[in-house]
Amino acid sequence: MVATILVEDALTVNNAVFIDTRSPKEFAEDHIPHAVNIPILSNEERAVVGTLYKQVSQDKGLEVGMEFYRKNTPSILAAVEQHKTKTLLIYCWRGGLRSKTIAELFASLGYAVFQVQGGYKSYREYVRKRLSNYTLHSRLIVLYGLTGTGKTELLQHFSHSIDLEALAGHRGSVYGGIGLQQHSQKKFENLLLQRLEALHMQKYIIVEGESKRIGDVFIPEFFFSAMEQGIKILVQRSFDKRIAYSTATYCNTEEKTKEFLAITHNLRKNISNATKQTIITALEKKDVHTALSVLFKEYYDPLYSHYLDTLSYAFRINTDEIEEGIRQLKNFIHQYSQQFLHSVQ
Repeated sequence: MVATILVEDALTVNNAVFIDTRSPKEFAEDHIPHAVNIPILSNEERAVVGTLYKQVSQDKGLEVGMEFYRKNTPSILAAVEQHKTKTLLIYCWRGGLRSKTIAELFASLGYAVFQVQGGYKSYREYVRKRLSNYTLHSRLIVLYGLTGTGKTELLQHFSHSIDLEALAGHRGSVYGGIGLQQHSQKKFENLLLQRLEALHMQKYIIVEGESKRIGDVFIPEFFFSAMEQGIKILVQRSFDKRIAYSTATYCNTEEKTKEFLAITHNLRKNISNATKQTIITALEKKDVHTALSVLFKEYYDPLYSHYLDTLSYAFRINTDEIEEGIRQLKNFIHQYSQQFLHSVQ
Protein backbone atom coordinates (compact mmCIF):
# COMPACT_ATOMS: atom_id res chain seq x y z
CA MET A 1 0.00 0.00 0.00
CA VAL A 2 1.35 3.41 -0.99
CA ALA A 3 2.03 5.91 1.79
CA THR A 4 0.01 9.12 1.73
CA ILE A 5 1.03 12.63 2.77
CA LEU A 6 -0.79 15.87 3.58
CA VAL A 7 -0.21 18.65 1.07
CA GLU A 8 1.18 20.95 3.78
CA ASP A 9 3.81 18.34 4.62
CA ALA A 10 4.48 17.53 0.98
CA LEU A 11 5.43 21.16 0.33
CA THR A 12 8.28 20.84 2.82
CA VAL A 13 9.84 17.61 1.51
CA ASN A 14 13.42 18.06 0.31
CA ASN A 15 14.71 16.63 -2.98
CA ALA A 16 11.18 15.89 -4.15
CA VAL A 17 9.10 16.48 -7.26
CA PHE A 18 5.33 16.79 -7.55
CA ILE A 19 3.90 14.61 -10.31
CA ASP A 20 0.54 15.90 -11.58
CA THR A 21 -1.33 13.01 -13.22
CA ARG A 22 -4.24 15.12 -14.46
CA SER A 23 -4.82 15.99 -18.10
CA PRO A 24 -2.81 18.84 -19.69
CA LYS A 25 -5.93 21.03 -19.72
CA GLU A 26 -6.44 20.59 -15.97
CA PHE A 27 -2.75 21.21 -15.36
CA ALA A 28 -2.80 24.43 -17.40
CA GLU A 29 -5.67 25.83 -15.37
CA ASP A 30 -3.59 25.58 -12.21
CA HIS A 31 -1.22 23.22 -10.42
CA ILE A 32 1.03 22.87 -7.40
CA PRO A 33 4.18 25.03 -7.82
CA HIS A 34 6.96 23.40 -9.87
CA ALA A 35 4.88 20.27 -10.50
CA VAL A 36 5.58 18.14 -13.57
CA ASN A 37 2.60 17.11 -15.67
CA ILE A 38 2.71 13.40 -16.49
CA PRO A 39 -0.92 12.68 -17.36
CA ILE A 40 -2.54 9.29 -17.32
CA LEU A 41 -5.02 10.52 -19.94
CA SER A 42 -4.72 13.12 -22.67
CA ASN A 43 -7.35 15.87 -22.91
CA GLU A 44 -9.20 13.90 -25.58
CA GLU A 45 -8.99 10.61 -23.68
CA ARG A 46 -10.28 12.23 -20.52
CA ALA A 47 -13.24 13.64 -22.46
CA VAL A 48 -14.06 10.16 -23.80
CA VAL A 49 -13.87 8.56 -20.36
CA GLY A 50 -15.96 11.33 -18.82
CA THR A 51 -18.67 10.91 -21.43
CA LEU A 52 -18.78 7.15 -20.84
CA TYR A 53 -19.04 7.69 -17.08
CA LYS A 54 -22.05 9.95 -17.51
CA GLN A 55 -23.84 8.44 -20.48
CA VAL A 56 -23.11 4.70 -20.22
CA SER A 57 -21.81 3.58 -16.81
CA GLN A 58 -18.98 4.09 -14.37
CA ASP A 59 -17.76 0.58 -15.10
CA LYS A 60 -17.51 1.28 -18.81
CA GLY A 61 -15.72 4.56 -18.15
CA LEU A 62 -13.24 2.79 -15.87
CA GLU A 63 -12.69 0.00 -18.40
CA VAL A 64 -11.85 2.39 -21.24
CA GLY A 65 -9.79 4.56 -18.91
CA MET A 66 -7.63 1.57 -17.96
CA GLU A 67 -7.17 0.71 -21.64
CA PHE A 68 -5.87 4.23 -22.25
CA TYR A 69 -3.64 3.93 -19.18
CA ARG A 70 -2.07 0.69 -20.35
CA LYS A 71 -1.40 2.26 -23.76
CA ASN A 72 0.20 5.31 -22.12
CA THR A 73 2.27 3.42 -19.55
CA PRO A 74 5.53 3.32 -21.60
CA SER A 75 5.53 7.10 -22.03
CA ILE A 76 4.68 7.57 -18.33
CA LEU A 77 7.60 5.34 -17.32
CA ALA A 78 9.96 7.27 -19.58
CA ALA A 79 8.79 10.63 -18.25
CA VAL A 80 9.22 9.68 -14.59
CA GLU A 81 12.59 7.99 -15.17
CA GLN A 82 14.43 11.34 -15.12
CA HIS A 83 13.14 11.97 -11.57
CA LYS A 84 14.14 8.59 -10.11
CA THR A 85 16.62 10.14 -7.64
CA LYS A 86 13.86 12.23 -6.04
CA THR A 87 10.90 11.51 -3.83
CA LEU A 88 7.79 11.39 -6.00
CA LEU A 89 4.80 13.32 -4.62
CA ILE A 90 1.96 12.15 -6.84
CA TYR A 91 -1.42 13.80 -7.08
CA CYS A 92 -4.53 14.06 -9.25
CA TRP A 93 -7.74 16.09 -8.83
CA ARG A 94 -8.67 14.84 -5.35
CA GLY A 95 -6.35 11.98 -4.48
CA GLY A 96 -8.31 9.34 -6.32
CA LEU A 97 -7.70 6.59 -8.82
CA ARG A 98 -5.36 8.42 -11.21
CA SER A 99 -2.72 9.31 -8.62
CA LYS A 100 -3.18 5.99 -6.78
CA THR A 101 -2.58 4.02 -9.97
CA ILE A 102 0.64 5.88 -10.78
CA ALA A 103 1.84 5.84 -7.17
CA GLU A 104 1.38 2.07 -6.91
CA LEU A 105 3.18 1.54 -10.20
CA PHE A 106 6.29 3.41 -9.16
CA ALA A 107 6.26 2.12 -5.60
CA SER A 108 6.37 -1.40 -7.07
CA LEU A 109 9.44 -0.35 -9.08
CA GLY A 110 11.28 0.77 -5.95
CA TYR A 111 10.79 4.54 -6.20
CA ALA A 112 10.33 6.67 -3.09
CA VAL A 113 6.66 7.59 -3.48
CA PHE A 114 3.88 9.40 -1.62
CA GLN A 115 0.33 9.98 -2.79
CA VAL A 116 -0.84 13.48 -1.85
CA GLN A 117 -4.03 13.25 0.19
CA GLY A 118 -6.88 15.14 -1.41
CA GLY A 119 -4.83 15.87 -4.52
CA TYR A 120 -4.92 19.27 -6.19
CA LYS A 121 -8.22 20.02 -4.44
CA SER A 122 -6.44 19.95 -1.07
CA TYR A 123 -3.75 22.29 -2.40
CA ARG A 124 -6.41 24.69 -3.67
CA GLU A 125 -7.98 24.72 -0.21
CA TYR A 126 -4.53 25.35 1.29
CA VAL A 127 -4.08 28.42 -0.95
CA ARG A 128 -7.55 29.76 -0.11
CA LYS A 129 -6.95 29.42 3.63
CA ARG A 130 -3.49 31.02 3.43
CA LEU A 131 -4.83 34.03 1.55
CA SER A 132 -7.94 34.40 3.74
CA ASN A 133 -5.71 34.58 6.84
CA TYR A 134 -2.70 36.30 5.29
CA THR A 135 -0.95 39.04 7.26
CA LEU A 136 0.90 41.40 4.96
CA HIS A 137 3.85 42.95 6.80
CA SER A 138 5.27 44.80 3.79
CA ARG A 139 4.12 48.31 2.89
CA LEU A 140 2.85 48.67 -0.66
CA ILE A 141 4.16 51.33 -3.01
CA VAL A 142 1.43 51.74 -5.62
CA LEU A 143 2.09 53.19 -9.07
CA TYR A 144 -0.79 55.08 -10.70
CA GLY A 145 -0.97 56.79 -14.06
CA LEU A 146 -2.80 57.07 -17.36
CA THR A 147 -2.61 54.34 -19.99
CA GLY A 148 0.80 54.07 -21.61
CA THR A 149 2.84 55.77 -18.89
CA GLY A 150 4.94 52.61 -18.48
CA LYS A 151 3.95 51.67 -14.94
CA THR A 152 4.38 47.96 -15.63
CA GLU A 153 7.72 48.51 -17.33
CA LEU A 154 8.87 50.52 -14.34
CA LEU A 155 7.92 48.04 -11.60
CA GLN A 156 9.45 45.14 -13.56
CA HIS A 157 12.90 46.67 -12.98
CA PHE A 158 12.52 46.12 -9.21
CA SER A 159 12.97 42.69 -7.67
CA HIS A 160 10.66 43.57 -4.75
CA SER A 161 7.60 44.04 -6.97
CA ILE A 162 4.45 42.12 -7.86
CA ASP A 163 3.15 42.38 -11.40
CA LEU A 164 -0.54 41.71 -10.78
CA GLU A 165 -1.38 41.96 -14.47
CA ALA A 166 1.16 39.27 -15.33
CA LEU A 167 -0.28 37.04 -12.59
CA ALA A 168 -3.77 37.63 -13.97
CA GLY A 169 -2.82 37.24 -17.62
CA HIS A 170 -4.72 40.47 -18.30
CA ARG A 171 -4.01 44.22 -18.19
CA GLY A 172 -7.33 45.14 -16.63
CA SER A 173 -8.87 47.42 -19.26
CA VAL A 174 -11.34 46.59 -22.03
CA TYR A 175 -8.34 46.03 -24.31
CA GLY A 176 -6.34 44.35 -21.55
CA GLY A 177 -6.54 40.79 -22.85
CA ILE A 178 -4.90 41.51 -26.20
CA GLY A 179 -1.94 39.20 -26.77
CA LEU A 180 -2.36 37.52 -23.37
CA GLN A 181 -3.92 34.35 -21.98
CA GLN A 182 -6.30 35.13 -19.12
CA HIS A 183 -5.51 33.04 -16.03
CA SER A 184 -8.14 31.41 -13.86
CA GLN A 185 -8.91 32.74 -10.40
CA LYS A 186 -7.25 29.60 -9.02
CA LYS A 187 -4.02 30.22 -10.90
CA PHE A 188 -4.01 33.93 -10.06
CA GLU A 189 -4.35 33.27 -6.32
CA ASN A 190 -1.76 30.50 -6.47
CA LEU A 191 0.78 32.77 -8.23
CA LEU A 192 0.01 35.67 -5.90
CA LEU A 193 0.59 33.54 -2.80
CA GLN A 194 3.90 32.27 -4.20
CA ARG A 195 5.03 35.82 -4.89
CA LEU A 196 3.94 37.08 -1.47
CA GLU A 197 5.84 34.29 0.25
CA ALA A 198 8.94 35.06 -1.81
CA LEU A 199 8.77 38.73 -0.73
CA HIS A 200 7.56 38.34 2.84
CA MET A 201 10.77 39.79 4.29
CA GLN A 202 10.65 42.94 2.16
CA LYS A 203 9.88 46.28 3.81
CA TYR A 204 8.28 47.57 0.61
CA ILE A 205 6.57 45.86 -2.33
CA ILE A 206 5.91 47.79 -5.53
CA VAL A 207 2.66 47.17 -7.40
CA GLU A 208 0.60 48.90 -10.04
CA GLY A 209 -2.70 50.48 -9.08
CA GLU A 210 -5.59 48.30 -10.23
CA SER A 211 -9.31 48.07 -9.77
CA LYS A 212 -10.42 45.14 -7.66
CA ARG A 213 -11.07 43.13 -10.81
CA ILE A 214 -8.38 42.41 -13.43
CA GLY A 215 -10.12 40.85 -16.40
CA ASP A 216 -11.96 37.85 -14.95
CA VAL A 217 -10.02 37.57 -11.68
CA PHE A 218 -10.44 39.40 -8.40
CA ILE A 219 -7.71 40.67 -6.08
CA PRO A 220 -8.08 39.25 -2.54
CA GLU A 221 -9.65 41.71 -0.14
CA PHE A 222 -6.65 42.00 2.21
CA PHE A 223 -4.32 42.87 -0.66
CA PHE A 224 -6.70 45.32 -2.30
CA SER A 225 -7.15 47.11 1.04
CA ALA A 226 -3.36 47.29 1.41
CA MET A 227 -3.19 48.84 -2.07
CA GLU A 228 -5.76 51.47 -1.14
CA GLN A 229 -3.75 52.32 1.99
CA GLY A 230 -0.40 52.14 0.21
CA ILE A 231 2.10 54.85 -0.67
CA LYS A 232 0.78 56.32 -3.90
CA ILE A 233 3.02 57.49 -6.73
CA LEU A 234 1.81 59.13 -9.93
CA VAL A 235 3.71 58.12 -13.08
CA GLN A 236 3.55 60.60 -15.98
CA ARG A 237 5.11 60.86 -19.43
CA SER A 238 4.48 62.78 -22.65
CA PHE A 239 1.45 62.02 -24.79
CA ASP A 240 3.53 60.95 -27.80
CA LYS A 241 5.59 58.58 -25.67
CA ARG A 242 2.40 57.06 -24.27
CA ILE A 243 1.12 56.48 -27.79
CA ALA A 244 4.39 54.85 -28.87
CA TYR A 245 4.47 52.62 -25.78
CA SER A 246 0.84 51.54 -26.24
CA THR A 247 1.34 50.85 -29.93
CA ALA A 248 4.21 48.52 -29.08
CA THR A 249 2.04 46.80 -26.46
CA TYR A 250 -1.34 46.49 -28.16
CA CYS A 251 -0.83 46.88 -31.93
CA ASN A 252 2.67 45.61 -32.73
CA THR A 253 1.38 42.70 -34.82
CA GLU A 254 -1.38 42.35 -37.38
CA GLU A 255 -3.17 39.83 -35.17
CA LYS A 256 -3.20 42.19 -32.20
CA THR A 257 -4.38 45.09 -34.35
CA LYS A 258 -7.28 43.00 -35.64
CA GLU A 259 -8.23 42.12 -32.08
CA PHE A 260 -7.97 45.79 -31.10
CA LEU A 261 -10.30 46.69 -33.99
CA ALA A 262 -12.84 44.02 -33.03
CA ILE A 263 -12.99 45.28 -29.44
CA THR A 264 -13.39 48.87 -30.64
CA HIS A 265 -16.43 47.86 -32.70
CA ASN A 266 -18.08 46.68 -29.47
CA LEU A 267 -17.38 49.79 -27.37
CA ARG A 268 -20.64 51.14 -26.00
CA LYS A 269 -20.03 53.23 -22.89
CA ASN A 270 -18.34 56.62 -22.59
CA ILE A 271 -17.74 57.04 -26.33
CA SER A 272 -19.84 58.52 -29.14
CA ASN A 273 -20.54 56.66 -32.35
CA ALA A 274 -18.73 59.36 -34.33
CA THR A 275 -15.58 59.05 -32.22
CA LYS A 276 -15.70 55.27 -32.38
CA GLN A 277 -16.01 55.37 -36.16
CA THR A 278 -13.01 57.73 -36.38
CA ILE A 279 -10.92 55.21 -34.46
CA ILE A 280 -12.17 52.29 -36.55
CA THR A 281 -11.45 54.09 -39.81
CA ALA A 282 -7.91 54.94 -38.69
CA LEU A 283 -7.25 51.33 -37.67
CA GLU A 284 -8.57 50.05 -40.98
CA LYS A 285 -6.12 52.39 -42.71
CA LYS A 286 -3.36 51.04 -40.42
CA ASP A 287 -2.95 54.52 -38.92
CA VAL A 288 -2.47 53.26 -35.38
CA HIS A 289 -1.03 56.57 -34.11
CA THR A 290 -4.21 58.47 -35.02
CA ALA A 291 -6.47 55.71 -33.70
CA LEU A 292 -4.76 55.60 -30.30
CA SER A 293 -4.52 59.40 -30.08
CA VAL A 294 -8.28 59.74 -30.53
CA LEU A 295 -8.96 56.81 -28.21
CA PHE A 296 -6.82 58.31 -25.45
CA LYS A 297 -8.18 61.86 -25.76
CA GLU A 298 -11.82 60.90 -26.09
CA TYR A 299 -12.06 57.68 -24.09
CA TYR A 300 -9.20 56.48 -21.89
CA ASP A 301 -7.92 59.76 -20.45
CA PRO A 302 -11.34 61.18 -19.47
CA LEU A 303 -12.31 57.78 -18.06
CA TYR A 304 -9.30 57.49 -15.75
CA SER A 305 -8.31 61.10 -15.07
CA HIS A 306 -11.32 61.75 -12.85
CA TYR A 307 -10.32 58.90 -10.52
CA LEU A 308 -6.61 59.71 -10.56
CA ASP A 309 -7.36 63.31 -9.61
CA THR A 310 -9.06 62.15 -6.40
CA LEU A 311 -5.91 60.47 -5.05
CA SER A 312 -3.21 61.99 -2.88
CA TYR A 313 0.32 61.22 -4.06
CA ALA A 314 3.48 61.00 -2.01
CA PHE A 315 5.62 61.47 -5.14
CA ARG A 316 5.34 62.07 -8.90
CA ILE A 317 7.56 60.64 -11.62
CA ASN A 318 7.47 62.59 -14.87
CA THR A 319 9.91 61.42 -17.52
CA ASP A 320 9.93 59.72 -20.91
CA GLU A 321 13.06 57.73 -20.06
CA ILE A 322 12.63 54.49 -18.12
CA GLU A 323 16.14 54.73 -16.66
CA GLU A 324 15.32 58.13 -15.19
CA GLY A 325 12.05 56.82 -13.82
CA ILE A 326 13.90 53.96 -12.13
CA ARG A 327 16.40 56.39 -10.63
CA GLN A 328 13.66 58.65 -9.28
CA LEU A 329 11.73 55.76 -7.76
CA LYS A 330 14.87 54.35 -6.10
CA ASN A 331 15.67 57.75 -4.62
CA PHE A 332 12.12 58.15 -3.34
CA ILE A 333 12.15 54.74 -1.64
CA HIS A 334 15.50 55.50 -0.03
CA GLN A 335 14.39 58.92 1.22
CA TYR A 336 11.06 57.60 2.43
CA SER A 337 12.82 54.85 4.38
CA GLN A 338 15.11 57.41 6.05
CA GLN A 339 12.19 59.62 6.99
CA PHE A 340 10.36 56.64 8.48
CA LEU A 341 13.41 55.70 10.58
CA HIS A 342 13.67 59.25 11.94
CA SER A 343 9.97 59.32 12.78
CA VAL A 344 10.17 56.21 14.99
CA GLN A 345 13.37 57.12 16.84
